[in-house]
Amino acid sequence: SGPYSVTFLAGDTSATFNIPITDDVIYEGTETIDILIIETLLPAGVTAGTPNQAVVNIMDDDGINISFDLSTYNVDESDGPAQPTLVLSNPSSTDITVRVFNTDQLATDGSATGGGVDYTS
Repeated sequence: SGPYSVTFLAGDTSATFNIPITDDVIYEGTETIDILIIETLLPAGVTAGTPNQAVVNIMDDDGINISFDLSTYNVDESDGPAQPTLVLSNPSSTDITVRVFNTDQLATDGSATGGGVDYTS
């Protein structure tokens, strides 16, 4: 979380420092860390060059898959509404809303399989 102390050994012209990154399983998208050299805090005789700011992009590697928890749901007509369940492979830091369609809403013939009309879409 900084500030970070970076030491240049005598004769060196570059020095690398570590910014700890946490590998989690939450989908957050790309996160950024803005880092900055503050001239007034530099040792005597050292001035900030260009660029004196940088951005570290932390690329999220926690993509999310969505699926049904089962491939078949059985419900009696007298039970009330069918309640299929969707599951995410990883939690998300933001709300996710998906649209689920009946296959007959996508088909050109427009009818459900089986006899009768026992549901409304």
